[in-house]
Order: sequence, then C-alpha cells, then structure tokens
Amino acid sequence: MKNFGIYLNYTFTKSNTTGIEGRESEDLELSFENKRWVMRVSLNYASDYLDELGGEGFEDRFYDQQIFLDVNASYAITPKWRIFAEGNNLTNQPLRYYQGIQSRTMQSEYYNSRFNFGLKFDLFN
Repeated sequence: MKNFGIYLNYTFTKSNTTGIEGRESEDLELSFENKRWVMRVSLNYASDYLDELGGEGFEDRFYDQQIFLDVNASYAITPKWRIFAEGNNLTNQPLRYYQGIQSRTMQSEYYNSRFNFGLKFDLFN
C-alpha cells in the first residue's frame, strides 16, 4: 500500500445574504505512484450556485452543478523518457446555466471528453 494515495478535499461556502444558497465542492483523487508508474483518477463535484441576481427570483441566473471525471497515467521508459496518457471530462459534463429553478435551462454547452497522449523528455532528471 506504500505506493497508493488518496486525496480528499471538501469546500463549503455559504453566503450571508438573505435568500441566496451556499455552494459546495468536493474532490476525490486516487493515485498510485512508484519509480516507473504514476496513475491518478480524479472526481470533482461542485454544487449549483447563484451567478447573477435578477430583479426578482424568476430572473436569477444559476450555474448548474457539475461532476468531472479525469484520469491520467505515465510510465517511465528510462529516467529521462516518459510516455503519458490523459483523459479529461470523461463524463462529458455540460456548462449549464438555469433561470430561477433547474428545469428552466438558459444555456447548455457540451465540450466532449478530451484525450492527450505523448512522450516527455526531462532535461533535469
């Protein structure tokens, strides 16, 4: 178990303004690392929150909750050369705003998952 790691982060922010909800954020990262391998899986959650305050509740604009899943891994071929692979936004989480209540979508954008593969050379290792 000496090569495994767990990173947990929980953030809660609450406004003192009357009628405005707080915001929650949680991160969970599992990792494995030794001399050759580095592997990580990250899950990030952020609750919805007020983005713009309208003249009345119906006009308030909210940024919707989000859940992101990212993975990355790398393998050291030699002490200076490493191959790597990354996958981001594996849940294809949309950027979404809603008006007043969640069933009233104002804007929704999808950016798809992103993958990156490559070879790294470390000058100073």
